[in-house]
Amino acid sequence: MNIWHFLYTLICRNKFWFIASCVLAMIPSTLTSISALYYAKIIGIIGANPKDALSNTVITCLIISAFLYISQDLIQGLRIYVDARMKIRYQRTMHNTLFQHTHKHSARFFNTEQSGKILAKMGDVVFGVFQLFGNLRSFYLPHLAFLITTGVLLININATLGVLIMLLSLTEQSILYKFYKKLAPHVQKTAKEQSKITGILADSIANARLVKNTAALYHERKKLLKQLNIVLRTQKSCDQVGGKINALTTLVSVVFLIAKLGVILYFYLTPSSLSLESIIFCATMIVRIDEKIYELCSRFYQLQERLGSINDALALLYRPFDVVDAPNAKKLKIKSNNIEIKNLSFAYTKDKPVFKKLNLNIAPNEKIGLVGLSGAGKSTLINLILRSYDLNKGKILISNQNIAKVTQFSLHQNIALISQEPCLFNRSIMENIRFARPKATDEEVIKAAKLAHIHDAIMKMPKDYDSVVGERGVKLSGGERQRIAIAAAILKDTPILILDEATSALDSESEQAIEKALKELMKNKTVIAIAHRLSTLKNMDRIIVLEKGKIKEDGTPKDLLKNKSGTFYHLYRLQSEGYL
Repeated sequence: MNIWHFLYTLICRNKFWFIASCVLAMIPSTLTSISALYYAKIIGIIGANPKDALSNTVITCLIISAFLYISQDLIQGLRIYVDARMKIRYQRTMHNTLFQHTHKHSARFFNTEQSGKILAKMGDVVFGVFQLFGNLRSFYLPHLAFLITTGVLLININATLGVLIMLLSLTEQSILYKFYKKLAPHVQKTAKEQSKITGILADSIANARLVKNTAALYHERKKLLKQLNIVLRTQKSCDQVGGKINALTTLVSVVFLIAKLGVILYFYLTPSSLSLESIIFCATMIVRIDEKIYELCSRFYQLQERLGSINDALALLYRPFDVVDAPNAKKLKIKSNNIEIKNLSFAYTKDKPVFKKLNLNIAPNEKIGLVGLSGAGKSTLINLILRSYDLNKGKILISNQNIAKVTQFSLHQNIALISQEPCLFNRSIMENIRFARPKATDEEVIKAAKLAHIHDAIMKMPKDYDSVVGERGVKLSGGERQRIAIAAAILKDTPILILDEATSALDSESEQAIEKALKELMKNKTVIAIAHRLSTLKNMDRIIVLEKGKIKEDGTPKDLLKNKSGTFYHLYRLQSEGYL
């Protein structure tokens, strides 16, 4: 999505407030031009005959000018109110839109991009759009309104004079615009390099403990300084080009100002001479017009910088989705919680396939253990069932429904995942457990915690269930984090349960307690469990041994242990002897 489409969509959602704000921004500048006309008229009358200083015409002009200035203040007050209302609406719309859109990206996107960089880009869009809208209302539109109103008034005084001055102004504007347009690529490049600094800072701060514990501060500082030097070089180049352009624009502005003053002087000396008040108004306005044009062009530098920053952010956030819902995708309805994998082929990269024509049937409520060395494809298979990635070929059926043709939301509603590294929010324990089912009561949360054997530990904390766990749960031990994740899965109570090293962070005593909870949790559920501790798979109905993306062995734990030459027996023996 480019910036103009994004802004158009944003404006359409709140068009009333946007239009109202723009109109109110333009009116004061229009009144300013009209006020200048009346001031010129007053000076013209007094200059021609000082005795007319208190004439009815002068007094009328003064009253009109005063009314126009008071009106400007009133309109400015109203605009501030409208701007405040609009800001609230646009802030809500932007944050909501970016938040929802970013969460629709696949696992591949979040594995590739730094979380700090993504957050920084979201901030760039929100800040940049507010800056654009602020400049539009407080600068660009008022200047435009002033130029249009002044042009109309000049043409009304003398059509030929007015047209000539406006043509000269437009020519000046176009020349200055071409100069500043050459600056745009340099500004955008600088903004792009600047954004990389934010990514480096966010990534390093997010891993501050690792930086400290590995004494890598010097390395991180060196990486930051390297990028800072790149930014300084691009900024220097940009400033050099900007300096040359400023010198040229100043020269052009002076030339055109002299030309416009010459036009006014010519008309003043012609037989159809202008009145004194007209000369005063024209001379005053051409200087103001030149100021406005120069300001507009000089702001073009900042505009390009802001546009470059927003475009760069949108290019990342609105990158095409890797995984999307099929057209007319339906909700997954579980009638029989069986899982069927047919001719599955998948590769992260074309030259390294993970699976080739894999077939696997998991009966309703069957408990499957996945075993294999690192790189065998265990975690990849789970990710494909969760549809974190799309298949290259084949299909996965849950309750006889192709997961590629159901909504991702409904798919994830029916699957509970307990991972090796549980993800916890920097919120209370109650919120972290209830996150699995937001409408659950406190009693249901506590019941789930008791089943996960974490309730007693929670009650010993300073604020029991209201205790905040810290970022990623750093205030808890590994076993406590894991048991809270298990409590959340118990609360979610889905027909399909996936365990990815769910007891890996537990000591032997805790593991025994958790296994009892998991035994209750796994009732009437289809379960897929990955475990390097093979003893935790003894209660599985079947063990699937994967090797290089293929099913090497398939059978009950008892049957596989009878096969002395099998992979499962080999791994089990190594582990029992302490080698794994």
